[in-house]
Amino acid sequence: MTGPHACDGPLPALRGHVDDLGAALEAWSARDDTRPCPDARRAANDAVDAVDTMLQALHAIRARLITEMHQSDAATAARVDALLAARNPDDFPGPAGPGETRGRAL
Repeated sequence: MTGPHACDGPLPALRGHVDDLGAALEAWSARDDTRPCPDARRAANDAVDAVDTMLQALHAIRARLITEMHQSDAATAARVDALLAARNPDDFPGPAGPGETRGRAL
């Protein structure tokens, strides 16, 4: 792997939002539904905002990771192609064709 990882930036932010989510859910669950609780309602809104922000960050991480995976797969394929192109054909004659066994026809 070269350069920063896909999660280096968003991961700490996700952790912060998880903490925010926990506090907001705690405030929401402590509400008293027998009376008005504007603070609890704001906490519920904050919890939803934290979830939405985390989902956006997760989608960004996923997209970048998939891009890195494709780049890595392409680099691996190029290395394999180079190795195969550089091999001595006599070292690895390849599989026998239909009706052939080690280069001889049946």
